[in-house]
Amino acid sequence: MLSNSLIETKKIAADFSGSLKGGEVVAFEGEIGAGKTTFIQGLVEALGAEGLARSPTFTVMNVYPTGREPVKQIVHIDAYRLRTPEDIFNLGLEEWIGRPDTVVLVEWPRMVGEAEIRTDRTVRILAGEDSDSREIEIE
Repeated sequence: MLSNSLIETKKIAADFSGSLKGGEVVAFEGEIGAGKTTFIQGLVEALGAEGLARSPTFTVMNVYPTGREPVKQIVHIDAYRLRTPEDIFNLGLEEWIGRPDTVVLVEWPRMVGEAEIRTDRTVRILAGEDSDSREIEIE
């Protein structure tokens, strides 16, 4: 899918949110500045969380309650600064993965190497030909 603006990226994310029922782990791939956080903001908003989702680059993990069913909370992890499998599991991630009322979003999943995080879906965001366009692939 092609997005030509932040608004279009958030719309694509909102459309994708309809496929999430809880229990999923979604991996996000793309270079710095590709639009992963913008997509996640649209996704988190569409799932009912209040307030603007922020990239947890320094906090590593944010939890957003939605107050809705079936997805009651969204766990957003930015693994960019993590280096070992122990780093990610020290966050308590295993408590969130697979919970039927939770969706886990992981930016930079490759950074945790051999942690072998189970992912159900992958969103790849690639820079387009101009500064505003993005190619968004969802598997």
